[in-house]
Parts: sequence; C-alpha cells; structure tokens
Amino acid sequence: MPMNIRRAQDDSSRWVTFELAGQLYGLEILKVQEVLADTEIESVPGAVPQILGVANLRGAIVTILDLRLRLGLTPRPVASPVCCVVVDGHGESVGLRVDRVVDVRRIAEGAIKRAPATGGSHSTSGVMGVVSRPGELLTLLDADVLVSVLSPALNLVRAA
Repeated sequence: MPMNIRRAQDDSSRWVTFELAGQLYGLEILKVQEVLADTEIESVPGAVPQILGVANLRGAIVTILDLRLRLGLTPRPVASPVCCVVVDGHGESVGLRVDRVVDVRRIAEGAIKRAPATGGSHSTSGVMGVVSRPGELLTLLDADVLVSVLSPALNLVRAA
C-alpha cells in the first residue's frame, strides 16, 4: 500500500550565515555552491581592489571577491586564512571571502524585515533584509547583486 507523504508547506528558507568584522551575515543556501575553509589565492594584475584574485577549484578558475571591501568594511590582511563561500551569481561562480562561516539557519519569511534606509539601494548594496533576534542582528545578502556589480571587473579577470 503506497503512502502519500506530504511535506508541510512552510514559508521559510535556509541561509548560510557567516561573520565579517564581528557582524553576522547570511546568503540564501540555494545560491551557495560550497564553502572553502582555506583557499590559496593567486593575484590578478590590474584587478579592482575588491577582487583578491582567483582560485583553482578542481580545475575551474573562480574569482575571489573581498566581501569586506564590497560592503565598505575594513579590509582584513590577505595573509590570514582565507575562508570563502562560493556562490552562483547570475550563472557565474564567485568566491566571497568571509571571516568565518557560522552555520545554516532556517528563517521564516515573516521574520525577515526590510533593510533600513542607508542612502543606497538594494540594487547596489546587496542587502535583502535583516532578521532581529535577542542578542543578534542578521543581515541577509543577495548573491546576484553582490556579483553583478562587478561584472566589468569579472570580464577583466577572465581576460587576464
């Protein structure tokens, strides 16, 4: 006798959370391809400062973006261990350098609040929203926006 198993519909999504400069951020798990604990980066001459260089990921060359610089935070020395979250942004695999990955969280859609006005727009900042819980504030980022802003620079890196 076949069993009909139905998963309850819930309005939640899963997010990979990480730290940058002591703040908590998240990327939707559907955009995350993998996490690299210690990545060797090769610099690319002429690349914009936000691009740390490229990494060889099992034969595929992946551009590594300094997410601290992209978000206007203080840079971290390249000599320190490089942890990257590899994301798919508009079909382009890009490694986003983060300080450390924290965990994966399920977040109810109703818990996500619109990002506060900062003078910029979602279309350039990449901030999708925030989740506030006792003792923490989680800023949710849009991988497509983070990567698309660098499209001309990514073309430069590919050509190098």
